[in-house]
Amino acid sequence: MLELVQQGAPDPMFTLKKIADADNDPRKVDLGVGVYRNEDGRYQELEVVRRAKKILDGLDLGHDYASTTGDEEFLRLGAAVLFGENCEALISGRVSSVQTISGTGANSLGASLIASTVPSTKVYIGLPTWGNHVPIFQHAGLEVVTYDYLDSTRHAVDFENLLDNVREAPLGSVFVLQGCCHNPTGVDLSPQQWGELAQELSTYNQVAFIDIAYQGLGDGLAEDATGLRTLADAGLEMLVCQSFSKNFALYGERCGALHVVSQKSWLAEIVKDQLRSIIRKTYSSSPAYGSRLVKIVLSDQSLRTLWLKKNRQNLLSHIDAHHIPGDWSYLVSERGLFSCLQLTPAQCRTLVDHHHVHLPENGRINIAGLSEENIERAAKALKSVVCLGSKVRL
Repeated sequence: MLELVQQGAPDPMFTLKKIADADNDPRKVDLGVGVYRNEDGRYQELEVVRRAKKILDGLDLGHDYASTTGDEEFLRLGAAVLFGENCEALISGRVSSVQTISGTGANSLGASLIASTVPSTKVYIGLPTWGNHVPIFQHAGLEVVTYDYLDSTRHAVDFENLLDNVREAPLGSVFVLQGCCHNPTGVDLSPQQWGELAQELSTYNQVAFIDIAYQGLGDGLAEDATGLRTLADAGLEMLVCQSFSKNFALYGERCGALHVVSQKSWLAEIVKDQLRSIIRKTYSSSPAYGSRLVKIVLSDQSLRTLWLKKNRQNLLSHIDAHHIPGDWSYLVSERGLFSCLQLTPAQCRTLVDHHHVHLPENGRINIAGLSEENIERAAKALKSVVCLGSKVRL
């Protein structure tokens, strides 16, 4: 039997990380995987997480199995961070929340719920997007329809194209949207656009599927949740995938949640039970350690301040200092961990192969991979490929 197993589909980020990890050149600049790093390029533990670990050690909670649907207090606190304490959907019991294996697990669980309920559902995903979005929904057996999210000529959301797809899609289609700090572009919908989108989704009876992996890393916890809160206030059915990997720097602990907003509280009870059933048949329960740390932090007002470092303006300053051709002003108008540099795949390969600057071929960089120590090298390498190679796309 095993000789019939086929090789898995290539994963560019897996390959990129493997190459970057093996690169011992002192000039290395790792801008690939989305991890916040300190000035030495190493993992940066949040001070609040360090303190929470000490508190957790004192509680000595052991290693018993967690509930299939997760820690209820963790889920309550996580939902309040997303929707706000005064959200009507929360107060009225219309939100079904379950713990997941981080944001990837939440996306996968949400896709499974849709596929098991209405397998003919079409799922609309704007491109470019996180590399796992399309494969996750296709793996669940759902038909994926893609459209252009980014107007590259303006480095802005192609909002009219998004609305056209909402209007033309079959009723009951699912629209996968990123709540903030868009990966890979850093280009988000404005509050006004979220409001207009809510109206169109409601008019055409479409379902919102919100992936929010970077809340708090853009403009603030509440500000970054403006979009999904606008949709919730509009009374829409929606699924929201929440990750604590980035905003708590708990990457390897796989800590997240899926929140499903229904029209009625009795529907929410049925949805949660169906989610319980799917979880039991797949991964049984989620890891407890990360959620315990997040619960401790969110339960203590003095620990709720999150750490964030900003390198966008610094990169733009170095680009200007080196007189690199092109308009790079979009760097400081974007939000979150990522930016898509307007480079060709060949230029990106040259950065990796000849300059030890590691990034995928779509030009997406992890802004937090820059430091005072490496940003000058990165800017010089960028100038080299832009000025000596093919011209940058404007």
